[in-house]
Amino acid sequence: MARQNCADLTTNENHASGPVRWICFVCGVECRFKKIPSYCHDCGTPEGFQAQAVELRGTRGEAVETLEPGVIVPEWAPLLPIGLPRGCSMILRGRPGAGKSRAAFRLATNIGVTMAFALEMGKKLSTHTLIDAGGNNENVWWYEHDCSGLDELKFIKPDSVVIDSVQKIGRDRARVVAKLRRWALEEGKNLILISQQNQKGVSRYGEGDDFDCDAVCDVTPCAKDRVLLKNVHGNDDHLTECAPGCAHVALAKSRVSLPGAWDVPIGKGVEARPLVVC
Repeated sequence: MARQNCADLTTNENHASGPVRWICFVCGVECRFKKIPSYCHDCGTPEGFQAQAVELRGTRGEAVETLEPGVIVPEWAPLLPIGLPRGCSMILRGRPGAGKSRAAFRLATNIGVTMAFALEMGKKLSTHTLIDAGGNNENVWWYEHDCSGLDELKFIKPDSVVIDSVQKIGRDRARVVAKLRRWALEEGKNLILISQQNQKGVSRYGEGDDFDCDAVCDVTPCAKDRVLLKNVHGNDDHLTECAPGCAHVALAKSRVSLPGAWDVPIGKGVEARPLVVC
């Protein structure tokens, strides 16, 4: 398959994480819905959300001229037609229960041998999550509590590393992520990060850093009357059913392919049944 020149960061113009952020001018809450509602869902102000320009991250100077195709995972093909290219990194961000861990574990173990750092849920619960998601547990080396296992990268030589979640690394996360991105680039491997967001769509510790990842994915369930619903995405005015056993994943920023959205399987025995492409 021919290599593609996608080194520049492109942005999904139809997604809330595009070149602008929608901020309520009264209470300051950010709208993370795909469709901007006619009122602020936090304070109720009519037409409260106003667009504010965002400085996009990921415009590093050492842009790669060509991309080495990665392992093509069919259920991700609409978002990653050449797979997650070798040497590239991805971050999946979203609220608790959106399906980030399931999506990340299933994708990573389909790519190949995975070093998974179960910092958020621990090894036991993460193993159950992986199996329930339909991932391959035989492809995983599990670690928990901290990232000291990264010293074993040179011995295990995994195809990918998953960090769940990046906030659990602590104050040293920027340095650890930079080291892992450098490892992925030099070794032609993949890094997949999971970022936890609160009910307002903000990182648990307030930072808006996507760590300059090559693919930034929003895993977005529906919030009806401010209550999260599974298998549905959108907002109160425009609800759309997801494919059963899937998570709605929007590629918001990307160097590796054109941004878009897709329903990605996160259940054992579930195959891709696309409903929405935007």
